[in-house]
Amino acid sequence: MIRLLTDPVTREYLGGAIDYASRQALELSPLGLSWGRWVVCRGDDDAMLGSISLDYDRGELELSYALLPEHTGQGFAAEACHALLGWAQGELEDELVIAVTQTRNKRSLNLLRKLGFTVRRGLEEFGSQQLLLERSLRDPLPSREDVALAMRSAPPRRL
Repeated sequence: MIRLLTDPVTREYLGGAIDYASRQALELSPLGLSWGRWVVCRGDDDAMLGSISLDYDRGELELSYALLPEHTGQGFAAEACHALLGWAQGELEDELVIAVTQTRNKRSLNLLRKLGFTVRRGLEEFGSQQLLLERSLRDPLPSREDVALAMRSAPPRRL
């Protein structure tokens, strides 16, 4: 987990690497309601690939995820996001879930679109242009297979 939060490649689209002391402060902070941070791991050997979370840092339910660089582009983020959104639909009363990503992060934008997110607005954060996307938790999710197939077969869309 420390490597995930401090790796400059992983954090390229997430505001940059977090130094160890800042990471500890974030982990120990009582601020913000969260449904938790889950580890994304491979099923056959339990190797940690990244993390995924649902929290209310912006006052709305927000999906956030990150994978270690060697595990990107293999469908792990799609599978983890699909599973967590499915859980949220069955367990939470929230109407919407948001996600924020840099406009340069084409893979993430493509995945979020395949999951049914649409752009609400642009913003600047961490010195970069971002998009805030949203999706209704009341709308059905596309099938896991459709999302995985679309992520493997289609290049990222241009904005």
